[in-house]
Amino acid sequence: MCGIIGYVGNRSAKLEILEGLKMLEYRGYDSAGICCFEKGELKLIKKKGKVDALKYACNEQLKDAHCGIGHTRWATHGNPSDKNAHPFLSENNSVAIVHNGIIENFEMLKGNLQKQGVRFRSETDSEVIAQLLQKSKCESELKKVQELFSKLSGSFAIAILFKGLENQIFAIKKNSPLIVGKSKDGFYLSSDVNALVDKTTEYRIMEENEIVWIDNQDCYVFDANLQAKEITYTPMNLTKEDISIGAFEHYMHKEIMQVPTAIKLTINECEPMVNPYTKLPKEILKDLKHITIIGCGTAFNAGMTAQHYARERDLIVDCVYASEYRYRKFLSQDNEICVFISQSGETADTIEALKIAKSHNIPCIVITNVATSTINKLADYVIPTKAGPEIAVASTKAYNAQITALFALIDYIYCLKNKINCRTCILKDKLYDVVKKLENYSFNNIDELAEILKDTERVFFIGRGVDYATSQEASLKLKEISNIHSESLYTGELKHGTLALIDHSTVVIVISTQKNLFDKTMNSIYEIKARGAKVVLVTQFEVESDAIDMIIKIPCTDQMLMAEISIYPLQMLAYKTAVLKGLDPDKPRNLAKSVTVE
Repeated sequence: MCGIIGYVGNRSAKLEILEGLKMLEYRGYDSAGICCFEKGELKLIKKKGKVDALKYACNEQLKDAHCGIGHTRWATHGNPSDKNAHPFLSENNSVAIVHNGIIENFEMLKGNLQKQGVRFRSETDSEVIAQLLQKSKCESELKKVQELFSKLSGSFAIAILFKGLENQIFAIKKNSPLIVGKSKDGFYLSSDVNALVDKTTEYRIMEENEIVWIDNQDCYVFDANLQAKEITYTPMNLTKEDISIGAFEHYMHKEIMQVPTAIKLTINECEPMVNPYTKLPKEILKDLKHITIIGCGTAFNAGMTAQHYARERDLIVDCVYASEYRYRKFLSQDNEICVFISQSGETADTIEALKIAKSHNIPCIVITNVATSTINKLADYVIPTKAGPEIAVASTKAYNAQITALFALIDYIYCLKNKINCRTCILKDKLYDVVKKLENYSFNNIDELAEILKDTERVFFIGRGVDYATSQEASLKLKEISNIHSESLYTGELKHGTLALIDHSTVVIVISTQKNLFDKTMNSIYEIKARGAKVVLVTQFEVESDAIDMIIKIPCTDQMLMAEISIYPLQMLAYKTAVLKGLDPDKPRNLAKSVTVE
């Protein structure tokens, strides 16, 4: 949540920051702001709304600035407004800050500051940071920044400007991502490496409890005790093409069309004789009795799909939401591993759940799309997905890549436990068949169904077995970006209460890809149609029935892998529906990419 950008160097700070904020806008778009040094003063401009509103407000201002910080906000404390937008100035305008994260003890800090006569201008937790820095009695700015570690509770990545130290930026990190980028024209700070592509030649991921001090000449890194640290940079290997929208109107459309490539690249990464499998603990996996898969949202749904796949391999798997794993009573299992899934690798709940598992000495495997992410550094073992940068808030290609990596992991464990040769090559061939069929898929009837859904207030997705996991993800995609009330249910559970909501105004989308469950599913379809609902069937089977209003035909592949195919048209359905409603599918209401707060 929230995007931070900073720049100091020879180029226009205003232009560099505005361009960076545009690339970070998927992290939050409730408001945006910029603060730069102008003639020795801290000049602040901020606006409710998206970055384009800020760009318009800046107009001809800040033309000569070469150092500044910017922020695009996803609101936590305080409603979206000009006054609650970042950056924040201290009361005497001597300090400017931007913040990503949550300050959990801000009410106590704010109360103490108000007793000292400090007047606050916003309703946010973040403003206390600027006021604390102004009130600090430490002899140097570096020590004032260090002092924040002892005063703030929660998660934070903070960039700071001090009046009188023109062309210098300070930053501090704890439990929120922050990156330093280096170029021949200066230095950058960013919440995400994507904003630094085509700007920098190399970058460094800030580690926990670090302080950074940069100017237009150099960068200095310190630990929490102000001990200087050696800096090692990573070459920038992303290109502008990787993050460009290309010929597509929206990133989500581009990313859906990249699903086949994401599957192919991920399964290529999962060869048994190459990284990451050579690093997995064979002595643990061969005696494994229990797997817990942990994630949030789409990542959790990928885990649910894998749970069904694992059962067919005689493996016991539980799927748990990371936000629940953190707070439920811990029950130890013999011979257990935990698998954590996060597209960004920065999901706060998932990171905290991993820390809990590690504290109980459970081996932790991470599946993530970002090799440099926080969760990778904490994990015992990492399985990368190769979906490439995903900009749209609603995840699509990363979901398929996660499923692919999970299938490969489960097959690997199955072979170890049963002392047989690894079957990843067999899985690879089957997934190549999936890729080929997705590449040639024509999305039949999706435009027609989107026309129906755009005027529908209530939609249900239902399925049995693994199709239920797909229904969860399909429902999530639709509600995320179209603002339509959508729910997913096990097909057999409709008659245990929810059937009361079914009438002529309802659309029920039935997913049925498992042959042994098809007849039972048809029985439920007749029950639904008897209540007047419009029934849509997603299947690879040939079906003729008056109870079905529309069929979304999908290609047939190995039954265990149908989840890779059945979600594909439903991702496109969500996208098309949102566009027909005049909504921005890349930036859905109230949501943001990379959920870095609880």
